[in-house]
Amino acid sequence: MGWLRLGFFVYVGLTIVYFLTSIYSRSVRREKLEKEFDAGGIEGDRSAFITAGMAQYDKGLKKKLLWLIYILPTIAFGVVIYFVNWD
Repeated sequence: MGWLRLGFFVYVGLTIVYFLTSIYSRSVRREKLEKEFDAGGIEGDRSAFITAGMAQYDKGLKKKLLWLIYILPTIAFGVVIYFVNWD
């Protein structure tokens, strides 16, 4: 029963880390798009450019790699449990 409680609190912590990392990553990408537009050479509406860039970011690899925040600790936890209980 203690393992379930530990797992619950670990996943709560990982969820907090995931959301904070996601927010930070999105803000860095948005800032990069704003600087790219402000540097010049891009025609059109600034907000449309940023919206299109953020939509592309949401479908990209960097957004999907954030799921490793959950996957890697789960695998590590499983490996530790497996080797501790190995006879």
